[in-house]
Amino acid sequence: MNISNEGIALIKKFEGCKLESYYDAVDVLTIAYGRTKGVKAGDTCTQEQADAWLEEELHEYGGYVNDAVKVDLKQNQFDALTAWQSIRRTCQKKRS
Repeated sequence: MNISNEGIALIKKFEGCKLESYYDAVDVLTIAYGRTKGVKAGDTCTQEQADAWLEEELHEYGGYVNDAVKVDLKQNQFDALTAWQSIRRTCQKKRS
């Protein structure tokens, strides 16, 4: 299963997009829609790059959900778990 367009739109709405790197609420250096991989202070990106990164990360996070959940899910449940997984991964980086 893959995240739906509605799920992506919801994540974009709640996450917001910043095209310059910043420290998020848990003090992790972040850019675009919550991307933390390889981000350095002063980094910038285009909207197109931000959208591509989000698609890449949601594919990864959706894979984690597909691997872990062994029952049938409705689309909205899958979307919610994928969004939660993206938040969870950011919080784990803070602890490491």
